[in-house]
Amino acid sequence: MLRYLRMPEGLVHAIGLPAHRAMPDAYVTAHHLRDMLNESTFEQLVEWSGEPGLLPRVPSGTERGKSWDQLDIATLQVFARDRDTDVRFSAETELRRRGDAEVTVTDKDEQGTLL
Repeated sequence: MLRYLRMPEGLVHAIGLPAHRAMPDAYVTAHHLRDMLNESTFEQLVEWSGEPGLLPRVPSGTERGKSWDQLDIATLQVFARDRDTDVRFSAETELRRRGDAEVTVTDKDEQGTLL
């Protein structure tokens, strides 16, 4: 769905169908990659791909569905010790954004490489 919500310039919807087939997915991906390279450098994109995912909202628990900026510091600190790498990274990023000096990046699980 995101592939069409962004509405990349020049993307012909019909050529991108059916989804999850090699040619249509490559076609749509090429448009998104073009747009990403227009916004950032290749090196920065590679660096970001090695980081955990930055989640837009809390994925589970009593705070499920809330954006990270809606949580208080104590709750964010609990999430910063979560065992899920993406949750930890997202909570730590929000704490750093707020300028919380007590944020320490916990053992980063480095994403392996395919080749």
